[in-house]
Amino acid sequence: MTRMRVSRVTGVLERGKQDRETVANAVELARRLGTVLPGLDPTVAGLLRLLARRLSEQRQYEQALAAAEEAVALCRRETATRRARFDLQLVWALIVRADIQDDLGRGHQAAAAGREAVALCRYRLPDDPRRFGPALLAALDIVARSLNAADQPHEALPFGEEHARILRRLASRRPQYNLALAAALHQLSVYAAGTGENANALRAIDESIGIYERLQDREPGSVTTQLATATENRELFLDRLARSGHVVLGPYPLCAHCEQTNGGLIAVEHRQLHVRAAGRESCVDHRLSEIIPALWNRGCDTRSSCQDANGAAMVVPVAGQAELAVHILSDLGIHADSLDGEVYFPLPPAP
Repeated sequence: MTRMRVSRVTGVLERGKQDRETVANAVELARRLGTVLPGLDPTVAGLLRLLARRLSEQRQYEQALAAAEEAVALCRRETATRRARFDLQLVWALIVRADIQDDLGRGHQAAAAGREAVALCRYRLPDDPRRFGPALLAALDIVARSLNAADQPHEALPFGEEHARILRRLASRRPQYNLALAAALHQLSVYAAGTGENANALRAIDESIGIYERLQDREPGSVTTQLATATENRELFLDRLARSGHVVLGPYPLCAHCEQTNGGLIAVEHRQLHVRAAGRESCVDHRLSEIIPALWNRGCDTRSSCQDANGAAMVVPVAGQAELAVHILSDLGIHADSLDGEVYFPLPPAP
């Protein structure tokens, strides 16, 4: 009963964001109870993690690290005899320790603690995804950040990619993950740029900016700082690409597949979507992402397109198919005109 009550106190303290002194007093109380009551180590470890966080917030990093180290040691003692029950406690203790080590500039130590947490999460995830899934995300993030801080972006990149991949999957079903996904993609762009993969960095930062823009539209001012920083980084990546001899016509990147087939063209004026239909595939301006596949499905091939060519949308069919394109667009309810083999038409209103 006592352990249950102390555990509840831990939860209340964490949710209430209590100050460092309150948490320190709770740690001392739990320690004293632990001398007469068995089984309180996990509760003490949880309070120590919370204390480490509070100390870290106050930039008392060495004291914070000592609290985190004690939490790890307590959890290891428990897992030695009752591993499955206390693995999660150990994972979070390792993550807290890694965060503080990273703040202290000890990137290699932080990465080692994070890797241990990742391995433990992978081992337990199939049996308990609800609890170890969030822990895995946090562990992947700290490993990637620590390795990058230790000037090992090539090592950081796969951890950052997995972190973003999991969040992308979660965000597709739960919109509350979009903010975390945007941040993860921004971080991923930094890792990619560190390896010299500036085109991949541009793609990641563009996806991040797209999410930030949607969040900003829904709640103005909510992500102003993040959006500004991401936009600055995009300009940096574009500049690097242009100086390296790539063709940069605008801020929006082609996908990796289309980059290989466009003679050095990396980025264009309008945001792109990769579409497939009738055995064809290509990046197209996002406002044309339904129109171009409709043309392909009706046997009209295209050489290029643009959603805004001097105020009108435009497609360039292969030779001899301009009239076919006009006819197909007419069937779609879109009036089009052919001029010197190019087909111009007004875009339907944006959704």
